[in-house]
Amino acid sequence: MGVTGPAPRVAVISGGSSGIGLAIAHELAGRGFHLWLLARRPDRLDAAKAELLARHPALPVATLPLDVTDAAATSDAIALILREAGRIDWLVTSAGTVEPGLFLDQPIEAHRRQMEINHFGTLHLVKPVAEAMRAQGGGRITLISSAAAFAGIAGYSGYVASKFAVRALGETLQVELAQHGTAVGVAFPPDTDTPQYKAEQATKPEITKAISAGGGVLSAETVARSIVRGAERGRFLLTPSPLMTAFGWLHSLYAPLFRHQQRRKIAELARKKGAP
Repeated sequence: MGVTGPAPRVAVISGGSSGIGLAIAHELAGRGFHLWLLARRPDRLDAAKAELLARHPALPVATLPLDVTDAAATSDAIALILREAGRIDWLVTSAGTVEPGLFLDQPIEAHRRQMEINHFGTLHLVKPVAEAMRAQGGGRITLISSAAAFAGIAGYSGYVASKFAVRALGETLQVELAQHGTAVGVAFPPDTDTPQYKAEQATKPEITKAISAGGGVLSAETVARSIVRGAERGRFLLTPSPLMTAFGWLHSLYAPLFRHQQRRKIAELARKKGAP
């Protein structure tokens, strides 16, 4: 009679076709996880799968086109994965979007889109996966929020609100799901070199650029490595840099000062524009 080894560990990553999601996929592939990548565009999923298999040729990688704002389709996708893979050991919710814009200039629809994708897209995934993890005796859920979830930032009113919501969801889930053996962490990446970061520069307001200037940009690989290592160590706050770690612990104290600094920058820009 043959010896049956341990069941393979399965990771599901939304937004897994590029950026931080794809970088996390590489990290988990290196740890032997069987991967399921979710994203809207099949062509990008195919490219991501090819990239992963080039480095990990023996690793099972499955892709599934999905719009996470569709709750029914997301529930069906998770059910399909559970039928095919038998379990989900790690969920990473990296699908997200950002539309910079000053509040008075931006339509309500932009706020709604960001909330639908960033918050509700996360929620649509977490709900069925958390139920499956309770049934199987536990697992790990990592929500990708943003450094912007620590304090309001001018030019990001819709984005910040949606990422604050992800942070709040994670804080609650950490408490509720622990009894079922599910470890929950929330990642707070700063500016990261991803296709989305490059795209948002075209519409980022001048004041937002001034606020973020000098903060630096991390590579997606650096951010992913930090997130995965922190999650494996059981940390809730997954902060890829010392500065973000400080914000994570002290943001309530620092936020009033940060708002004051932003108001001063706005006033400075206004004076320069009004100067002859």
